[in-house]
Amino acid sequence: MHIKNSILRLQPGIHILRHPKVGAALTVSRSPGDASCTGQIEILSTEKTHGAILRDGSDCIVLLVKNAPVDMLITAYLAAADDAIPALRLDTVGLDPENRATERDSIDSKNGTIRINELGVSLIGHVENMGDIVVSDGALLGDPSKQYRLEGFQVVWPDKPPSVDISYFVSVEGAGELPSATVGNFCGTRGEARRITEVTFSLIGVDAAKFELTGTAHFSGGFQTPISSGLTLSGPSGFEHLTCLSLKVLPSSTKTTAGNPWLDSPKTKTFKAGGKR
Repeated sequence: MHIKNSILRLQPGIHILRHPKVGAALTVSRSPGDASCTGQIEILSTEKTHGAILRDGSDCIVLLVKNAPVDMLITAYLAAADDAIPALRLDTVGLDPENRATERDSIDSKNGTIRINELGVSLIGHVENMGDIVVSDGALLGDPSKQYRLEGFQVVWPDKPPSVDISYFVSVEGAGELPSATVGNFCGTRGEARRITEVTFSLIGVDAAKFELTGTAHFSGGFQTPISSGLTLSGPSGFEHLTCLSLKVLPSSTKTTAGNPWLDSPKTKTFKAGGKR
């Protein structure tokens, strides 16, 4: 048995945790976290989870986080060390606008507080040889011409409606799929020289159908792929590494109903054939 752990920070709100239907069992427990992660937790779960274990798609744990963030320890129990780590599925409903202010004020980097726009989506990322940088309004996070690794990032959306969120997760060289994150939380690595080879963004929440994602994921070799909710993006071989991202959220241009994120597979791969080189 091989055990791999990851920390997931949850802001105040209602969080629905589910297994991705295939893969190893996951356990969910509270991590000591840092001094700011002192929130209270109330748990509602399906019977066989005992409030802590996710084995398959029928298992569900609902966490109500109040007053302050909490750090949760997600543990995967793998039969072999090189088995893929199941990507925890997470849906979130924010409680009030004060929650978003808490997220905004908690964002910092090695060089101090990072300032972001009060409106729309911003991206904060850790780029090889560049450190932590921030961009807004659909600008590129990273430089595709330099082929530097974009090793990790977080999405910030200060004016986010409480009934919608963005879930995102990545596959990292040597670690497989990491647990999914939501707005205000970091996904990936920093300073470990690891490559992100896949990235997925999904709109979630009861009003997800009222919005749409737009932007581009750039991979080494000059390949670029348009971002679409629920699609896992990679280069054509799957070995190219992520070099930069752009992301915006717009009001939906269609009146179609969004698919259920627990029923629709987020693993459909897409890339632009004959990408720019």
